[in-house]
Amino acid sequence: MIRKLLGLVAGLSALTACDEGPASNLSFTTTPEVWSFVTAAATGGPLPVEIHGNPFGDPPRAVAREVATAAGEAFTEPWLRFAATPKADPNLLRLVWLLDVGRGFNADDVCRGRLPEVDAGRRVIDIRAVLCRGERPLSAVHGWMRNPGSASDPSWRHLIAQMARQLLTGRG
Repeated sequence: MIRKLLGLVAGLSALTACDEGPASNLSFTTTPEVWSFVTAAATGGPLPVEIHGNPFGDPPRAVAREVATAAGEAFTEPWLRFAATPKADPNLLRLVWLLDVGRGFNADDVCRGRLPEVDAGRRVIDIRAVLCRGERPLSAVHGWMRNPGSASDPSWRHLIAQMARQLLTGRG
């Protein structure tokens, strides 16, 4: 009886931990050819990466560099590079990352430069990433994890890489 009870407690603990990530899912894709857009855009140079929000005490530029580097580690294609930029040209294909996003997330608004509020200080960081082509989203990904210590945390970097792969390939 005690063994069964301990097994039940362990199972419930595992289920509760899943709610705190790290985990991500593909929210949507507007075309099955997301990767074709990425391939075409990346031949012209690095893909711009915009970061909004900062759940860490790290300097914003350091967080942006970590996100761009972690995204690049998800791919083996030598021509696919990422560059952290404070505000990318809105006409380009670009990745927009929202760290600690609050209410009001809308991918169309994000691509148009209208960003939701940041909701810092929560136990679990909510992350959204949108691949924008001009003012239109091509794909979006949602991720979350219990607050990592810094932007260089291996679990955080792994989550960012996983989300980048989902975002740029349009596959969950």
